[in-house]
Order: sequence, then C-alpha cells, then structure tokens
Amino acid sequence: MSLELPPSLAPMELFLGRLFSDGKEDVLLQMGDDHDSHAVTMGEHLAAGGAHVGGFVATNSGDGVTALHESFRHPEGPHQNLTDAGTGSRVIGLGLKTSAGIVLAHKGMTLLQYGLTAAALAQAFATGGALAPFVQQAGQRSLDAIANVTVNELLM
Repeated sequence: MSLELPPSLAPMELFLGRLFSDGKEDVLLQMGDDHDSHAVTMGEHLAAGGAHVGGFVATNSGDGVTALHESFRHPEGPHQNLTDAGTGSRVIGLGLKTSAGIVLAHKGMTLLQYGLTAAALAQAFATGGALAPFVQQAGQRSLDAIANVTVNELLM
C-alpha cells in the first residue's frame, strides 16, 4: 500500500497549496518485480535451450548438427539474445525499484515539511499570527525545493 497523506495534515496541504504526491510506489515495486521475474524466465529458457542443444549435439553428428551448435553459440544467436533480454529486464526492474524509493522518499520529505510547517504555524499563531504568511511562503519554498530534488534524482 502506498504512503498516503494522513488526514491530520490535510489542512497543511490546503494552506500551502502544494498537493501531496499521488505516486504509487507499491505499483512501481510490483512492476520492478515483474521485470525481475522476466529476467529469471529468460535464464530458464537459456538453460533449457542450452541443455537441448547440448543433448542433441552429444547424440548426433554431421554438418547440420555442427551448424546448429555454432548457430546457437554465435554472438548474435539465440544464446546471446536470451542473455541480453534477461540483462535488460533486470536493469529495467532495478530502475523501477529505484524510482519507487525516490517517490517514497519524496513523500516522506513532504510529510516532514507539512509537519514542520504546522509546528511553525502554531508558534506563529501563539505569538499573534502576524507571521503566518511568512510561514506559508517558507513552507511553499521548501516543498518546491523537495520537488526539484526529486525530479533531478529521477532524471539523473
């Protein structure tokens, strides 16, 4: 389940005018797991194919058998294609899982900033409330900075 905005901090979201992220980090994690399982499947296909070709080559002989063996092991043949597919799937899965971590960190930092702004706003109201607009502006700038860092991390 994704990290959601606690109802007690919903007024801070309205006060600051910055919406809480609706990113679904659990969906990103599931997508990453799906890509990882695809990589495992490619490895299984590779092992099964290699076993079949190896068994066929071991029990048969001839030019066609030799050609099949060489074709299977060719740098652009099925062996390399399945290896590349597995590697690509693992890289994509890792990228998706990393993105989920960044989204979760962004949500955590946003919640922290909402809490800090709520505390500063309470102090401002305790002293007469004149500083509330400054607290709002400082909170907005902090949330903008958090969003910029998140976007930069996702794009790097």
